[in-house]
Amino acid sequence: MAGLRNLRLIFFAGLLASMFVLTIKLLQPISIQLLVDGQRIEFTQQPAFYGLSDLVISTASAFTAGVCLVCLAMGVGEMVREVSVSKFDLSKVLEGVKDTDEKIILSLVVDAGGSIFQSDIVERSGFSKGKVSLVLDRLEARGIIQRKRSGMTNLVSITVST
Repeated sequence: MAGLRNLRLIFFAGLLASMFVLTIKLLQPISIQLLVDGQRIEFTQQPAFYGLSDLVISTASAFTAGVCLVCLAMGVGEMVREVSVSKFDLSKVLEGVKDTDEKIILSLVVDAGGSIFQSDIVERSGFSKGKVSLVLDRLEARGIIQRKRSGMTNLVSITVST
């Protein structure tokens, strides 16, 4: 899940960077020519001419912005997450789990696609932090789940795939 957040941030940063470059290239100042002929001053606007490099950079920026926008709009996290959701069958994961609290917590992990933050388990289950930690300790000791440190919380993932 942390990887999905990073992926979204990368696409968002790519979108911002490409839009910035595109805007700078398209808003080039128009040349103004000042002709002084005796007493008369005349302002003439000269059309902005774009070179080949400007065209290539603008096209690449527009393409990058489009790709990033489509990926963000389609929910790139949901596309990546679908792969892990199909690997878990709740009935198979819960085989041999007799404790009700363990079943509740495992159900939350499976419903989240096989991985969920420990703080989200506490929030969704209504259990205390200590109780969730003890139940996860038991599940981890049996090799059903694993925890990886992720900032101020743990990422809980199912290790048994069917």
